[in-house]
Amino acid sequence: MQQLLEMGIPEGRARAALIRAKDDVMAAAERVFAGEFDDIPSDDEGDAGPSAPAPKSVVINSAHSDQDMDEEDSGSEAIPSEDEDVDGVEIYDGFADSDADIIDEGGEKLRSDPYAGVFFSKDRSEKIIESKAKPVFVNVPKPLGVAAEGAVTRRAEKVSVRILGSGEWMSGCPEAGEQSHLFQLYDKLAHDAVPCAHQCGYEFHRKPQDFFAVFPDFPMYLAHVASIVSAICPSCAQITCLACGGRSNHEGEKGKGKGKGKARGDGEGAGIEVESLLHCSDLQGAILGVGLHMIEESFSEKKSQSSNSTTETPPAKRRRKSGKGGRRLAAGTGYSGAASEDRTGQIKAQKAQIETDKQTSLLLSQVQVYLPHPNRASGLKSSDHLVHPTALAHLRRRSGFVGDLLRNDSLLDMSNRGELYRSLFDWLEVVSSHEALASMLAMPQMRPVASEPTPHPETVTTTYEGSPSPRELLEYIVIQARAALKGLSATSGVEAEATKEVGEDELRMSVSERKKQQEEKRREMMGDENEMLLVFCNRIIASAATIDRSIVETKGKDFVTRMQASLPKLPGKEDEAGDRVVAESGATGEAIIKIYEEWAMKTRFQYADLTNPASTSTDGVTYRHAYNAQIVALESQSAPKRSLAIAKELAILTTSLPVAWHSTIFLRVDESRVDCIKAMIVGPEGTPYENGCFIFDIFLPLQYNQSCPVVKSMTTYGGRYRYNPNLYADGKVCLSLLGTWQGPGWIAGQSTLLQVLISIQSLIMCEEPYCNEPAWANDAGTPQAKAYDANVRRMVLVDAMAGNIKNPPYPFENEIRTHFRLKAPSIRLQLEKWAKMDDGRKTKGDPGEPAEAIAIAEAVKMTPFNHAAEALKVLLGKLEKGEEI
Repeated sequence: MQQLLEMGIPEGRARAALIRAKDDVMAAAERVFAGEFDDIPSDDEGDAGPSAPAPKSVVINSAHSDQDMDEEDSGSEAIPSEDEDVDGVEIYDGFADSDADIIDEGGEKLRSDPYAGVFFSKDRSEKIIESKAKPVFVNVPKPLGVAAEGAVTRRAEKVSVRILGSGEWMSGCPEAGEQSHLFQLYDKLAHDAVPCAHQCGYEFHRKPQDFFAVFPDFPMYLAHVASIVSAICPSCAQITCLACGGRSNHEGEKGKGKGKGKARGDGEGAGIEVESLLHCSDLQGAILGVGLHMIEESFSEKKSQSSNSTTETPPAKRRRKSGKGGRRLAAGTGYSGAASEDRTGQIKAQKAQIETDKQTSLLLSQVQVYLPHPNRASGLKSSDHLVHPTALAHLRRRSGFVGDLLRNDSLLDMSNRGELYRSLFDWLEVVSSHEALASMLAMPQMRPVASEPTPHPETVTTTYEGSPSPRELLEYIVIQARAALKGLSATSGVEAEATKEVGEDELRMSVSERKKQQEEKRREMMGDENEMLLVFCNRIIASAATIDRSIVETKGKDFVTRMQASLPKLPGKEDEAGDRVVAESGATGEAIIKIYEEWAMKTRFQYADLTNPASTSTDGVTYRHAYNAQIVALESQSAPKRSLAIAKELAILTTSLPVAWHSTIFLRVDESRVDCIKAMIVGPEGTPYENGCFIFDIFLPLQYNQSCPVVKSMTTYGGRYRYNPNLYADGKVCLSLLGTWQGPGWIAGQSTLLQVLISIQSLIMCEEPYCNEPAWANDAGTPQAKAYDANVRRMVLVDAMAGNIKNPPYPFENEIRTHFRLKAPSIRLQLEKWAKMDDGRKTKGDPGEPAEAIAIAEAVKMTPFNHAAEALKVLLGKLEKGEEI
């Protein structure tokens, strides 16, 4: 019973299986994993006697497609999905390699995409009982390495190694018959006797430490396996493979291809001939299972170290709070920190990261050698063609590290850790090139999200949920890489150089000489750092293209077409019409929030034409931008360091701008001058700026990133409204990051435009802007503070809301209309709340035209707030009806 519980089998099923198998543990386990006792609930602790009815031969596939079944009545028999044969033949749901046909109405079979019904659903959750047995350690002879003739030698000393238990070996969210395959291989290699392949009658006895010992490093494990797998029979002196029991041909392979096909690595056992360990698929399954487990453990240790380290909360996640008696942050500053920071700890952490990445990159490269590879340089092996099901299961279950690395939202960090990511891209390209593995990159990964104890201390219940596929995560990085390349080319002068006419001297050169000279000029103009980033970005894009081509070859064009349709992407001009985004009549609040956030996610970052169409040819190109003069002045100037900084900024901004129902930041970057930028920040919920649209013009100067960007507020009601002690009526933005306020300032090479935007969103547009003035910093909740907030709310109604609806500023016309149309019901509720908070006073800061509005309001006996609110409601109604404003 204890052995079955350690395998993660529920007690009720374990008891029933033992009774049915007459106490044969291995037979009982096989029957459980074959699904024979699936009718017994996983939490059933009662006896199941021999008279219990055997379940019907129906396969229940845990990865249902959308077409599987609309309803599941409790207690009813499972209904086979369209991907299951009525005879109970199992097919991997989402990882099938079947060549299914589709029958048309005329009865003719048509070749089509066999994966159409099981495509990319992340809406899946599974609870799995897993073993948490105590680790077992044993002493084994320490392998020394590889002798000149290819034989592995051992030292007399012993090394303590942990045995990978059957529970750990089989952990993870299962698909179809994976559990049975995993169990069978483990039981075979850990316990079964092996008769001599030459039929002399001798039997070899295997132990768990033979193939499932976790050594300090992977090469040492390989050396250990190589030292025992080719067993010499003491009876007939012939060699038998302890993995498959067949006649080993290792001896014939020794000495062939010296220097080729060796596992990369600097540790002991690094010189093992790969061919000697690819003799059979059983051996490949064991090696990959242990290797992937070691990678998984390596990443788990990193997560543990990261969670135990204390770091400062980043500016992007810090909200500014105030209240009576509470200690406030320093008013008017960008974010907490110091202008001159002690970077000792950071430098130390970076060095540790480099060393860790080096070890991880080495481990990935070492294990990658044993992946099934249809284009292996040393020649195709049988295990490359006939992949063991266990190898497939482990690659699907234990590739969480791929997602962990691809979730990195900083292209800069990735390029600084280039060696690790190059190893990752190599890994992905090998996986994508194999017919049996390729679909894994397009399918959602099942990741553990929670763990609960069970009545038995040896087991836990782990909850797995679907998460984005590796290919989907890679696309986010591709988007960043393309943005970085655009930044490099648009600000470095490379494009201008490329378009220059070819001189007479160059015409006399050969094509190869001319290309070489152009390449040297390009590198000289860009600089070494720029060149490194350029090469890294091109590698990312090339890897994605290689993966897609491989999947087309292995899974078909239709598969890749639908996969690419599901990937994230930056919208083009044809996608900019936000007026097409509508909420269905009667949609609930949650449905509208989902629609809004999905729309905002697609439109938060776009390239736009910010040039002024009114400029004449004699004037040259001008821009609809507050910093037009500075932009035009830098038209022909090139600064490699600036190009690199802008490329990194764009890479970050494409996928990192905050999107939420309560506040979003939209960005528009000029198509040809990426230093020319416009931003729109939606006022955060719970502040006097809530749902207002605030426009900012941004320019990245020649000294960027050694110096900060320049930013001007454009939402000022024609220079009459000062929305905040830090947002002046003339457009000045007071922020220490921008050098316009005292306090921690811009740090060259570290600070980013994203920090500036989030500081404006979260620290300037705060709950009580009155307290942003240093002299009033401790006056939170006072009558003066409340009056200031009320005045800001009135200005927001007139200008940042109604004014923007009537005259939406370029290039945010669609975003403004869509924002207010989708949020119209919510804004009406907001107006009711604001009306109760208004003090009935006139709006300060509008001595001109607003006086007429005030006179009208007084004539109809309405306060300035109510008059502005009613006007806004009329505009919202027109937007909802699609009427012209």
